Amino acid sequence: MLKMGLLKTRHHWMMVLGLSLTMFLVATGETQAKVRFGVTGGFQLTNMEFNNDALKESNRVGWFAGPTVKFTLPIVGLGVDVAALYDQRDLKVDGSTFKQESIVVQGAARYSVGMGEALSIFLHAGPQFSFNVGDDFEHWITHEDEYKQFSLQETMLSVNLGLGITLASHFEAAIRYNIPISKTSDFTWNELGNQMAAESWHHAKSRTNAWNVSVSYFF
Repeated sequence: MLKMGLLKTRHHWMMVLGLSLTMFLVATGETQAKVRFGVTGGFQLTNMEFNNDALKESNRVGWFAGPTVKFTLPIVGLGVDVAALYDQRDLKVDGSTFKQESIVVQGAARYSVGMGEALSIFLHAGPQFSFNVGDDFEHWITHEDEYKQFSLQETMLSVNLGLGITLASHFEAAIRYNIPISKTSDFTWNELGNQMAAESWHHAKSRTNAWNVSVSYFF
C-alpha cells in the first residue's frame, strides 16, 4: 500500500509539473520566448535531521551534474528552468556512512532583474522530485551486538528556494536551499537477543535539508 501511494504521488506531481510547463510554453509562444539548453553541476552540503535525540545530526558533502533548459521572457524578466541531474551524496547514520544515488528532476519559476543579458540577478523557486537509483536498504551488526537497518525512500518530494547571477548570457551561478516535504529515510535498531520483542525496537525518521551551489553554462 505504501509503495502504491508513493507511485501515485510521483505520478500526480509529474503531471502537475508537465502541465505547468506546457501552459507556460503555450502562453509565451507568441511572445518569442527564448529557449536555451545547457549543462549544470555543483556541490551540496547535506544535513540529516532525526526525530530521535539519541542520534546526532551531521553535515556531509555531495555533488550533482546534468543537462538543463531555460525558458525566458526578457521583456518582463519571467522564466522557467528545468534540469535532470545525477545526484550523489554521503549520508552518515549513527557512525556509518552510506552513498545515496538519485536522479533528480528540478523545475523552477524565475524572475530576473539587471542589465539585459550582460548581467542580471534572479530569484527562483520550485519543486524537486528525487528518484533513488542506488541501494535503498542497508543493515549491519555492531561490536555491541546491535542489529541496525537504514532505508531510504524510493521517491522524495522537496522544494528549492534560491538566487543566482547571470553573466554574459552564457554563465550562471546559483545557490539554493532544498527543503523536504516528507521524510527521506527510516532508521531502526535493536539488540540481537531482543529482535523478537516488538516493544524493544527503536525507530527514527529523518528529513534531509541541503544547501546547493551550482554553476551552469548555456549554449
